[in-house]
Amino acid sequence: LILLARLMPSPAEAAEAKPREMLKLRLGLGSAPAPPLPNSVLWLAKDLGFYAREGLDVELTEFQGTPLAIAAMVSGDVDVANVSTSEVIRMNATKGQPMRAIHSPDARLYFLIAAREEFKSVSALQGRTFAVSRIGSVDHSLSSIALKALGLNPSSLTMVAMGVPSTRAQALVAGRIDATSLSVGTWITIQKEPGVRILVDHNTYFENTAVVEKVNAATTKVLDEKPEQLRRFTSAILKTSRHFAENQDGWVAAITKRRPDLDRADAATLWTGFKTAWAVNGLMNLDVYRKSSDFFYQVGMLEKVPKIEVAEWADTRFVDGVLKEIGVNANADPIG
Repeated sequence: LILLARLMPSPAEAAEAKPREMLKLRLGLGSAPAPPLPNSVLWLAKDLGFYAREGLDVELTEFQGTPLAIAAMVSGDVDVANVSTSEVIRMNATKGQPMRAIHSPDARLYFLIAAREEFKSVSALQGRTFAVSRIGSVDHSLSSIALKALGLNPSSLTMVAMGVPSTRAQALVAGRIDATSLSVGTWITIQKEPGVRILVDHNTYFENTAVVEKVNAATTKVLDEKPEQLRRFTSAILKTSRHFAENQDGWVAAITKRRPDLDRADAATLWTGFKTAWAVNGLMNLDVYRKSSDFFYQVGMLEKVPKIEVAEWADTRFVDGVLKEIGVNANADPIG
């Protein structure tokens, strides 16, 4: 009897062993395909089973830009989405739709400005064509700010709306435009093509536009109705980020499986460049959020939008709860 009792699981062990109910979550992604950047965790958490291990059945829906992802949130077609921070602020400040940023997988911008080979300086772009996703988009606004800081009047450019980065990259290779902003992940897919070069590298770009560009956000309705799904989602993202922060080969294998167009050596080089940029603590530093908000207002991205406080557009409850369970990772992503 004693031996049998030892073999029987305790009530706590039995509860732990019992599979939890799988909950559904619809995740909207404001870009496509998965970028070879830290926010690839949103896709790769599904591929590697991190969502499933948290008891989540996640449906991924890719959108061509933040406006479509925001529209899907407002209509209730998705529960949570990766969208531009400035648009979350705008939706709350203008009473369009109350929503909150709950964390971010985007530690920093990895934008650069790529141009045709003949342009050796930013000033040489004067009077030329510059492609953006859409007029007034985040990449349009931030690229204008970066170019102005580097001595070029953006109004001297002919801005052309061309949609997603991959389309703009191919237009650059084909010579249909003179320059555009791209993530380093998109640049690496065309870097070996003849006739193109980096005009402003990602570090210089970021120095002139230091903001949290994108966040994962949900409407207040979803926050009230699906808090457990959002808690599990947050846990999965933090755990996936921690896995990749310590596992270069794991990330390279996962991203190149989802993106077979990427060279493994290029992916490995990218990982080295952002090895400390993973959202291991959820990237919910409210001081950084506040500075980002101030930046958006100061540069006119939120022109005529009422000023609101961070607490009116960000909610730390899910990150706080998960960090109590798994602890704070001190290697990167400072909390505050």
